[in-house]
Amino acid sequence: MDHQSLPPHKALSSCLLLPGDATVISSSWDNNVYFYSIAFGRCQDTLMGHDDAVSKICWHDNRLYSASWDSTVKVWSGVPAEMTGTRRHQFDMLAELEHDVSVDTISLNAASTLLVSGTREGTVTIWDLTTATVLHQIPCHSGIVCDTAFSPDSRHVLSTGEDGGLNVIDVQTGTLISSMTSDEPQRCFIWDGNTVLSGSQSGELLVWDLLGGKISEKIQGHKGAVTCIWMNEQCSSIITGGKDRQIMFWKLQY
Repeated sequence: MDHQSLPPHKALSSCLLLPGDATVISSSWDNNVYFYSIAFGRCQDTLMGHDDAVSKICWHDNRLYSASWDSTVKVWSGVPAEMTGTRRHQFDMLAELEHDVSVDTISLNAASTLLVSGTREGTVTIWDLTTATVLHQIPCHSGIVCDTAFSPDSRHVLSTGEDGGLNVIDVQTGTLISSMTSDEPQRCFIWDGNTVLSGSQSGELLVWDLLGGKISEKIQGHKGAVTCIWMNEQCSSIITGGKDRQIMFWKLQY
């Protein structure tokens, strides 16, 4: 893997690359969402829409989804700066998904019709985005839910937690169907349905064979916990962020 770094700005919790490969969006523990220009290597805009730390962001079809410790997930209608012809991004809030406690992670299914959230108390919630209603609530971790993701076919959800557990949930029934344990908390991951690439507390990237229940490769990454990870649809580029305040760009080489 080859990588390139942007100058640090704030301690980051989540990051992703917008379509067009010109802008990186990152969420921060200081309650804000930042927009970085790759070409100029600096922050170009800020969204201030939460009352507490923004723990995770997702993007699909010009909509931004932001989870926060203020116990909400907010859905924003967004127009990137490159589409407005200005340096400013335009956002309007469309919906607010309320939780009882802090939300630490969210993820969308492939069609962006479902959203899964994980809370500080260990509950995984599956939402129907077309009606903004709860489908299932599953208490499956003994502490904070670190990350969640849908399988490519949207039939299952994988979650990781502070307790070191990796759980697979059936989306239709809300049933916990399998569970495995790692040696340390895995803060974030990406999942293609079989193989998991996770970011660990120690800063390593771990490649998991989920069906075999084992780690197949370890990659040295950040100097400190890996807090966020993202991969493009072509599975050719990966972005990671960590407590070392670095954004790393990885190019997969086969």
